[in-house]
Amino acid sequence: MKWLWFTYAVYWSAVALAAALALAGYHLIEPEAVKRAFNETASLPYEQRLLQSALDLLVVAVASYPGLIYAAAAYGAATAAVSEAFGVGYAVWYAAVAHVVLLFFAEVARWHPLAQRFAKRRVEWGRYLLWVAASLSLLGVLSL
Repeated sequence: MKWLWFTYAVYWSAVALAAALALAGYHLIEPEAVKRAFNETASLPYEQRLLQSALDLLVVAVASYPGLIYAAAAYGAATAAVSEAFGVGYAVWYAAVAHVVLLFFAEVARWHPLAQRFAKRRVEWGRYLLWVAASLSLLGVLSL
């Protein structure tokens, strides 16, 4: 559970940092690029949208906690960019979805075989594969 809270702290720190930099005139992600990406992504076929989402899961499934921290920072920067491009209302929805996705990713990282070995616990492949499948299922629903 402590990693989940740490992940959320990294996420909100990235949101704050990206927003502060945007206010200073240094955009990590340009708002026009966000608008263009959202419009282009909406016109993509489902399989391609799912593949783009699954790449985030792949980073966490391969790298465990470092991948989780990377995903949290990237989602945080994206949330700040969404806020600037579409307004705070959309950013709140984006943040809510990001929190659920990060919760699933945190469980994938928690049950990662290397994380289990470093914690000197028995590797439970069933739980790891269950959370990978559940995360992929969640991403599949979100890609609709």
